[in-house]
Amino acid sequence: MRRYTVLGSNLTLGTGVVLLAFRTAADAVTAGGLIQINRIEIGQNGTETSDMIRGELVTRDTAGTLTMTSVTPQAIAPLGGPISALVGNTAPAGAAVRIGINSSADSGGTYTVRRAFDFNNLNGYLWIGTPEDRLWVPPATVFGVRFAASPTSATGWTISLDYEELV
Repeated sequence: MRRYTVLGSNLTLGTGVVLLAFRTAADAVTAGGLIQINRIEIGQNGTETSDMIRGELVTRDTAGTLTMTSVTPQAIAPLGGPISALVGNTAPAGAAVRIGINSSADSGGTYTVRRAFDFNNLNGYLWIGTPEDRLWVPPATVFGVRFAASPTSATGWTISLDYEELV
């Protein structure tokens, strides 16, 4: 078992309001080809004003441009364990086994909503999948966490995602 976490903290949202995105490997027998999402947490510390937020867990095609900030996943089981097959990159949709946070450009891609949710920005959002509800991201898939609409306040956002590489 190889488990990892990805963290983006105190983010100022960019264009496209995609908090996190990654693309799995091209086939299921390659490292990073099958990813299980175990936990997602979103929070905000940039305002004291209550706002209802619409979020989405999505898949995306590889068309157009998705530019993000590169991020390096950290091993959590075991702590300090082997590096993840997902590698930080500013264009996670552009090639396999890439991951990024906080989009700065998003154009031309088509999203498919896999799960929609609403939450209050002052309370945050926490999803911990029970074993039968955990999301399995298949090979050659771009997966993301994004807002369905731009929040009133763009500052102070945090995203964390825990995942397991099943291959």
